[in-house]
This record gives sequence, structure tokens and C-alpha cells, in this order.
Amino acid sequence: MGRRDQRPGGCLPAIAFFALLLFAHTAVAAPDARVAVDVGVVVASHEGTTVDPALSSIRNQLHSMFNYSSYRMVDRLKRSLSVGETGEFVLPGNRSMRVTPAPAKGDKVRLAVQVMEGERNLVSTTLGLSRGGMVILGGPSYQKGVLILIISAE
Repeated sequence: MGRRDQRPGGCLPAIAFFALLLFAHTAVAAPDARVAVDVGVVVASHEGTTVDPALSSIRNQLHSMFNYSSYRMVDRLKRSLSVGETGEFVLPGNRSMRVTPAPAKGDKVRLAVQVMEGERNLVSTTLGLSRGGMVILGGPSYQKGVLILIISAE
């Protein structure tokens, strides 16, 4: 006799994924809707113990997420993009980040994000956040530490 698959959830994840796709399809944003994208570029390292004053409001989050003693804001990049429009942000170390706002519902923002090193894709993801919200993304190594990207959108 054949055994039935006894894993919990069975086909539930597939159904939940399908339902999520249906919901995502109902998300609406006017094609000309603008999204103000703000990217803070931070270098984190073990050189020193200072936290840039510009990062004081998220100091605890940085310390809880990353194991570095020093955090320095090296750049702040801003761009206003339409839904579907791709903007490129130049990052240190021959890197760049491409951001494309996607349709979202209400006060939500969806951003397709791609971090590149030259032509090599380092990260591709879609971020979902509330307008005015923030995502902290640990990035690639840089100098004697790493880049951390603080991405927010209005």
C-alpha cells in the first residue's frame, strides 16, 4: 500500500502562495504615483567605537543586527521615482543599487532592489514597507568592514 504524505500543511503553502499572488494582483497604485526613495550608505567596521550622530536614532537596531563597533554614514542618496521607473544609486567600491517601485496598495510601498558590483548581481529582492518605513540591508564587504544600506520610502 502507498503511504500518504503526512507532512503538516500539505498543500497549504501552495494555496497560501496562490492567494498571496491574487492579493498582490489586486494591489493598485497609479502609474504616475511617485515614490521618494532615500538610501543611507553606512560603513560598519571594528575600527573604533563611534556611531555617526546621523545614525543615533537607529543605534540600537544597528547594534542588535550587526556585530560591529563603529558605524559611519558615508553618503545619503535620494531620488523620486514613478512606479515602474528604475533609478540607479552609485555605491562605494564600484557598486550600484537599482531600485524600481512596484504597484502597492494604500500606504504601502514595494521596491524591487538589485545590488550590483560592476555587472555582477550581488542581491536581488523585493522589499515591502509602509510609506515612511525603513529597511536595513547588510551589504557587501568594503574597506575593513561592510556596507550597510538604510532604505526608506515615502
